[in-house]
Amino acid sequence: MDRPAGWTAERVDVDAATLQAYRVGDPADPPLVVLHGFYENAACRYRLAGDLSEDYHVVLYDARGHGESDAPESGYGIDARIADLVGVCDALDLSNPILYGHSMGGSTAAWTAVEHPDVPRAVVLEDPAGMRPEPGDPGPAERAAFVRENVAELAGRSVDDLRTEYDDPDSERAHRQALADSQLRPQIAEIARLGYPHLADAFPDVQCPTLVLRRDGEVTERVTDLQMADQLQNGRLVHVPDAGHHVLRDEYDAAFRELRAFLRRVENRETGAQ
Repeated sequence: MDRPAGWTAERVDVDAATLQAYRVGDPADPPLVVLHGFYENAACRYRLAGDLSEDYHVVLYDARGHGESDAPESGYGIDARIADLVGVCDALDLSNPILYGHSMGGSTAAWTAVEHPDVPRAVVLEDPAGMRPEPGDPGPAERAAFVRENVAELAGRSVDDLRTEYDDPDSERAHRQALADSQLRPQIAEIARLGYPHLADAFPDVQCPTLVLRRDGEVTERVTDLQMADQLQNGRLVHVPDAGHHVLRDEYDAAFRELRAFLRRVENRETGAQ
């Protein structure tokens, strides 16, 4: 098992699947759950988890069909992903965790806050899937077929070969992403087929403090995003300059400063500090 230094691993049984979960940081600290994006695994978030573990008990897990988790034939829609997250929190006895999700994981975190408002203390969404329909989005069958073909192609290559697809191929980041690529299972095509529910339908019902770290974009796109975020009851959206979909990977320092400031506000609000 190849995992970052200091991480402990355990298997968690949820509905019809066993998920690979990890912990880093002091279990006495407040819990924070990190949910990775599509085509990734938990270890892709090693830098974020390491930095957050200074103050939080960080828990991560591989989503179904990713990393070292099971890949059952079903259970890839939003309801199942919510149930997996809640199941991990229950199994690991995590009380009122902060949820941090990127892309697919951001969608899961947001809808969990809607369906289970008693679960999260706060939510951080890094360029979450479902913010808006993408122009020219292909149909469900085409999306699924593309993913199946892509996963089959990745499975036929070594990790060392896959590393060459990334900037600085000798880096730990490239190694982690290449390993995640090699572990993908074809069942994740069902995620692509189903798509992501529009977060405009979720935001009005998210009650907890929320930070949205959004990719940079054209003025009209930023205005649309901000109008949508105005529907959050207690939220803020930040467009991180020069960042793409992987906001922290692209502009880590700027995005992490925003995250730290948000987490301080959450802690201060609960303790009454100024």
